[in-house]
Amino acid sequence: MESSTTPNFDPYAILPFSAYRSAECPEGECCYSLMHFIESEKFRGVDESSRLFLLGQSDPDDFLLETGVIHPSLVRGDWADVRFALIRAGMWMQLVQHQVELRDALLQPGCSTGIALLDEVAADIYQRLTTSLETGGELRRVVIAGDLTIDNEAIFDTFDHLFQIRQPDEVCVSNEAGVAELVHRYAQSRYIPVRTFDIAAGVQACATALLDKGTHVFTVSKNETSDSALANDLLVMAAAQGKVAHRFALDA
Repeated sequence: MESSTTPNFDPYAILPFSAYRSAECPEGECCYSLMHFIESEKFRGVDESSRLFLLGQSDPDDFLLETGVIHPSLVRGDWADVRFALIRAGMWMQLVQHQVELRDALLQPGCSTGIALLDEVAADIYQRLTTSLETGGELRRVVIAGDLTIDNEAIFDTFDHLFQIRQPDEVCVSNEAGVAELVHRYAQSRYIPVRTFDIAAGVQACATALLDKGTHVFTVSKNETSDSALANDLLVMAAAQGKVAHRFALDA
């Protein structure tokens, strides 16, 4: 990861990546650049139409023009509290999806973005990746799946309990309905990076892909056998691979 020169990364550079899932974009919202993600998140929970409008500005000049007229009074009230975690999640997701392009920038120490806060985030991510190479510091990529019929955000309490000691570096989840959809909502609300896998590839293929990246597997279901074939297969396959795997039961 070492470099003899100061690496640079332009957060405005068009390098599209898939972020959190939404009703409009069940496959994950497309962010043309890191700044598209950051600037649009300023409106989450305040003005959804403006958030989606900014995400859709594919022309860099138009995007800069639109963001340049945003008045501080229009930005969400908790911006100062969430911005570091938010930026970190966006940078992580873009990095995961563009490792080759960003190898000489975000995967280097001392990366400069031209924006102090983003430089801090880049340094934090680099430090975490460096620590992950040490014994005991390995990345925690958590796979979560479960019932297709659960649609109650009370399940967030289960996730909070699961991650109370250590938040995952990344959550790996399918684009199924039910628990998977709630995982997407939860990850966005806590700004945990998400890696999404397409169930349309088939249950077996999706489970294999999830386990290829995931280090821990957790499923949530009302009964011993879930109505999600993916959740059932994940538990069996994870156990066979010797990975940490556990099912959380919900009241029927």
